[in-house]
Amino acid sequence: MRIQEMFKKPITRDIQGVVIAGQGEKTNIATELEEYVVTPELQRHFADFFSAYAKGINGNTTKMGVWISGFFGSGKSHLLKILSYILDNEVVGDKRAIDYFIDDKKISDPMILADMQLAANTPTDVIIFNIDAKSESDGKSNKDAIVNVFLKVFNNSLGFCGAIPYIADLERRLTEDGKYEEFKTSYQKVTGHDWYKERHEFLSKQDGVVDALVDMGYMSEKAAWNWCDAAIGDYQISIEDFAKRVKSYIDRMGNNHHVVFLVDEIGQYIGDDSKLMLNLQTVTEELGRECMGKAWIIVTSQQDIDSITKVKGNDFSKIQGRFDTRLSLSSANVDTVIKKRILDKNETAAQTLRLLYEQKATIIKNLIVFNDGVEKKLYANDRDFSDVYPFIPYQFNLLA
Repeated sequence: MRIQEMFKKPITRDIQGVVIAGQGEKTNIATELEEYVVTPELQRHFADFFSAYAKGINGNTTKMGVWISGFFGSGKSHLLKILSYILDNEVVGDKRAIDYFIDDKKISDPMILADMQLAANTPTDVIIFNIDAKSESDGKSNKDAIVNVFLKVFNNSLGFCGAIPYIADLERRLTEDGKYEEFKTSYQKVTGHDWYKERHEFLSKQDGVVDALVDMGYMSEKAAWNWCDAAIGDYQISIEDFAKRVKSYIDRMGNNHHVVFLVDEIGQYIGDDSKLMLNLQTVTEELGRECMGKAWIIVTSQQDIDSITKVKGNDFSKIQGRFDTRLSLSSANVDTVIKKRILDKNETAAQTLRLLYEQKATIIKNLIVFNDGVEKKLYANDRDFSDVYPFIPYQFNLLA
């Protein structure tokens, strides 16, 4: 039997080595969910997260922050994506994300599944992004860098212009007044062009914006030009105003609507910059105070929150209270995931390998034992040989 014929799933399939939050084709999501391995450690983290999240569904809470920590390769970005799929509750393949966990018995505890089902059934806007990728090139130098990124991705998620916040504010006003569709039609009429394709070129398209606003009777020509003049200037928004906008949107949507920001690599972005740490603290505080558990922030970081908040001369105890749910991922379960996701054998191969080990156990052991004084994990028994083949157990640690 050839090695490539031993596995349950074809080894030539595309497997994402490095998971990046916010990236990935829709067609790959079903495969991701199908192949996601829930280890005992991850099951505990699912229990902690969905139990905390349920508090914002069933009542109010200001503890709406989740801090996922773990070194490179521990699976924190992958966990972030999986949480986004469950909360979004889209149909993937031929079923919803939550059904992959129920049907495949990835999680056996009925209490955890009940909390997951509750979260999946709650209408939610899921906004997942890598903060460094969404930040402006000189964004970190701005003391309001984090709230600016949050505003940008929030506007984008609503279909507004994230790149130019003044335009997004106009679109929001028009939407709240029930005039946005009329504006797009008016812009098409007076310019002959599609609004979505031209709004990023606002500086050279001001005449069209003014003409459209006047044509639909939304503003006088003078008021429209005054607005254009203001829109060219620097844009500033307070964290309090941002939180109020999120709250206003949630209230308008009704039906216990939630908004969840899933932010990858926040620790790397903040580094040792206390201004950025303070900005994140204030954003979290205000969203917690305004939205009372209907808006959540879930972040990943290589460092745990206790390490990153030990900034000399500053007290960040408040942010530790907001990020009350902390999920620390280790690399200890990497071999479990690899065995289940990649090395899982078909029944014929598994039986053949177990039988081979029984016959050749001594020879196999002599081939892989080294007298170099370093302890290396070997095959425990015939089942372990079948699970790990064609690798050797110590290679998981060696490669990591």
